[in-house]
Amino acid sequence: MSSNIQNYFMAQRWAKTQLAGTDIDPGAPQFLLQMRHGWDATHLLLHNRDQMPADEQAWFHQAIERLLKHEPAQYIAGKAPFYGRAFTVTPAVLIPEAETAELVDWVLAELPDRPLKVLDLGTGSGVIGITLALERPQWQVTLSDVSPDALKVACQNVRRFSLDLPVVESNLFDGLAGQRFDVIVTNPPYIDPAATGIMDTAVLEYEPSLALFADEAGLGFYHRLFTQAEAHLMAEGQLFGETGFDQENSIQTLLQRCDRQAKIEKRHDVADKMRMIHVWDFSGAGGN
Repeated sequence: MSSNIQNYFMAQRWAKTQLAGTDIDPGAPQFLLQMRHGWDATHLLLHNRDQMPADEQAWFHQAIERLLKHEPAQYIAGKAPFYGRAFTVTPAVLIPEAETAELVDWVLAELPDRPLKVLDLGTGSGVIGITLALERPQWQVTLSDVSPDALKVACQNVRRFSLDLPVVESNLFDGLAGQRFDVIVTNPPYIDPAATGIMDTAVLEYEPSLALFADEAGLGFYHRLFTQAEAHLMAEGQLFGETGFDQENSIQTLLQRCDRQAKIEKRHDVADKMRMIHVWDFSGAGGN
């Protein structure tokens, strides 16, 4: 790092020059410092004139080099904010996005604040299930994922928030035999593998493909889920899920094929893109 960097203000100014002319978020250096210290923007400003220790200067220099290779700032920091809390993240899990927070908002608004059995299916870092457990302490939340590496991160976050939640390795419902839930919430893989040409470089190179892509033009996971959901939901059970912005019609067609009785409500995000579904009245009757 340049020898004239002595404090946090100078470090940020130096980082700005390094990122100039690139497509990298200019706010990333500030994000890294805030996550490292647990500061908000105001506290970072208050510390601007503080001396930056030599070891932190070395870390910051390496972090900016990693940013320049399009590595997401959240993976560099090892943390990501979600629903007002900081969660541990690694490249084994997706970085939580604003759309997922909107899904959590919807679940909390729709469901009663009384004891419920809830499954966060494909939990990744655990942000959905852990947030629901923290916001609704009466709910009995289970976290499941097919990836052992993702579950390690989820377990770290369960401990981080001093919770005691079941964490289950399961390919869809394989590890949950005989269990039924009032609610299943999922942010599953739903991207068509053919869509890589329009995807962000950082997502393609660093985020886990297992959590991003599904066969059947992105609908493979939902095809299996719609077919099996009725067997793992209580009589009045409900499903909430995040979807692709281009799946508004195809996911409704798929549901009708898998379960002719089931009802679906679709919801757009703040950018008015189709992103979420709410499904209920599963009968198990349908095609395949």
